[in-house]
Amino acid sequence: MTAPAASLATAIGHLATDGFAVIPDYFDGQLCQALKAEACALDRDPAAIDAGIGRHSAHATDPAIRHARIRWLDAATEAQQQFLGAAETLRLNLNQRLFLGLFSFEAQLALTPPGGFYARHLDSFRGARNRIVSLVAYLSEDWQAADGGCLRIWPPSGVSPADPQPEIAPAPEATPPIDVEPQRGTLVLMLSEVVPHAVLPAHRARPSVAGWFRVNSQNPISKH
Repeated sequence: MTAPAASLATAIGHLATDGFAVIPDYFDGQLCQALKAEACALDRDPAAIDAGIGRHSAHATDPAIRHARIRWLDAATEAQQQFLGAAETLRLNLNQRLFLGLFSFEAQLALTPPGGFYARHLDSFRGARNRIVSLVAYLSEDWQAADGGCLRIWPPSGVSPADPQPEIAPAPEATPPIDVEPQRGTLVLMLSEVVPHAVLPAHRARPSVAGWFRVNSQNPISKH
């Protein structure tokens, strides 16, 4: 499954100029339906875990910050293979057009239960240069405003995808946030270090895929 070239170009263009992009109907409906079935099974999947914050030894679960169930994509199903293939196409195009040096992609199925949320955060520590571009794909059908669960984005200013120290977003009072409903097929891209975002409380189960394009730890632009 490959997104139309126009949608791909639009996503990359908005990421370059705004620091984030929201593209409705980017992903095929059948693919979303298959991934949704996998995500909705996470609450009874013994391999799924409670979503946490931090990585490796710093990883911890904190229901006051994040409440969801996750499982890492490992290409075990045809739907996962198709999604990872689409992500690879996106990675190659991001590198070609924005010269980001993205080396790999990791992603997880996520199921946010009723009442679940994720407090405001960044996906990467500023200057860490590990996660560079964040990706979210929404899988829900017929999502209504009353269902909650929007992704709230605080737009940054003065961003440059290749700048290792871009300007952090102003306080939320200065720049009104943007709320994105988790409608099926929607693609969201964000610069991981500079775009604060949150998941507002959901009032029904909210399946999605969250992923991150990373640089190689040996890549010259990495600070590790």
